[in-house]
Amino acid sequence: MLVRSFQALGIIILYLFVCFSRLTIGTPTIKVDYAVWLDDLVSKGKDSSLNAKPYFDKAAAIVSEGATWPEALLKSRHLWPGDMNAEQREAVAKLLDENAEAFRVLREGVERPYYWTNYGTEQNLLEKQTFDESIVRGITDRLLRRDSFFSMGEFLRDVLKPFAGYKRVAKWLALQITWKAYSGDVAGAFDDYLFLQKFACHLQGKGLLVEQLVGTAIEAIAGGRAFMILERVDVPAGVLKTVQQKLQEQYSKEEAVINFEAEKAFWYDYIQRTFTDDGKGGGRVLKEGLPLAVGDWKGGLGGLVGLAFFNYLDRQELTQRIDRFYQQAELLLRITPWNAGSEAKQEKLDEIAKDSFLLKLLAPALGRANMLAWRMETHRRALLTVLAILRYQKEKSRYPARLDELVGEGYLDKLPMDPYSAGPLVYRRMDAGFLLYSFGTDLKDDGGRLGRGREGKPKMWADEGDWVFWPPSKFQTEQRN
Repeated sequence: MLVRSFQALGIIILYLFVCFSRLTIGTPTIKVDYAVWLDDLVSKGKDSSLNAKPYFDKAAAIVSEGATWPEALLKSRHLWPGDMNAEQREAVAKLLDENAEAFRVLREGVERPYYWTNYGTEQNLLEKQTFDESIVRGITDRLLRRDSFFSMGEFLRDVLKPFAGYKRVAKWLALQITWKAYSGDVAGAFDDYLFLQKFACHLQGKGLLVEQLVGTAIEAIAGGRAFMILERVDVPAGVLKTVQQKLQEQYSKEEAVINFEAEKAFWYDYIQRTFTDDGKGGGRVLKEGLPLAVGDWKGGLGGLVGLAFFNYLDRQELTQRIDRFYQQAELLLRITPWNAGSEAKQEKLDEIAKDSFLLKLLAPALGRANMLAWRMETHRRALLTVLAILRYQKEKSRYPARLDELVGEGYLDKLPMDPYSAGPLVYRRMDAGFLLYSFGTDLKDDGGRLGRGREGKPKMWADEGDWVFWPPSKFQTEQRN
């Protein structure tokens, strides 16, 4: 019995060894340079002199990596200049003077019609993505440790260093916007705001998701300053009209805030580096590709020792699954959160991803990116509406009774629909102004009551309560920034 037991154990070990050996025998075939693929996707047919990115990079370099907020401003970076003390205002004036050249270069870039990253020549992307075992472990560790919008984007955050400088120069320019408004140059303040908004739009809807997320962050910074000025300053009707028209024109040029097309390059490259190639589009997985090819340890073990001998998805099947996964993610971007089918379609995305460990972790992250895109769209509609309401009040000495008055009299092209309800944003004329809000994530009308954050304090963009855009109280302004 003992001999037979050892013989049986030996057969099992030999069988497992033979099965596992198939994960180590064979080499991938690198046929496509996906850095070039990405370059063609974002820049094909465009003159390099029309690219804004070199100017953005230069501006970010001028605002050096080691630069920090002056100590006097650490607790007041979101304050209205009039609420600062003399030391803080002096620090603001000095900071703006030191970075005037960065703002000038940034403005030059914003005037260019296009923006793209040269992924194949900057040696900052796929060249570093060799996808050997250490890379796979690094990706997997980050997926397990972090709750991020897109884990591959998080992995590239250190690689795409200029984008940290983009946010830094945007935050400092935001100080200049409110400083000009406080100093009486309201038109100049809104000119800088529109220029910062255009900077944000250059980064959105194209390229890698990490770039697009930086663009949405910059737009949030710009929008927060716009609301701050509208609350604090008596803005002339002519300025309100100009800003509204230019914003409307800018928004109409943008096809989407978020786009996932470029992200597929990483998974295509991952597959070609971790699967064999049979020359017909198929091929079997190697051990480095298991995080993408199996859903969990049970599925991995079942595929390894199953009766089919090697029951993992092959290269062609997995590529098709990546395509279906991103098609479904793009579909979610076109459906409002209020749409009754949104939840079911998110479930379909999860269903597509269920047999892949990496895709399973990515699915909810893409859902959050979708949420961010709709949040930004709601913010845009609210800002245009506030500009129209304030202009109406300036010209007619009263607030409109209903939002459809703004449409009927030409202040708005159409009713600002709330993506989180079945109707427009909620507007109520009050004794001392007006109230404007969205139902928010919980899809319920809470009467214009803000939700609360983890600390129990009122918080904009909370998962419960409404998203109140006007009046923009102090805590809301801080949240936007």
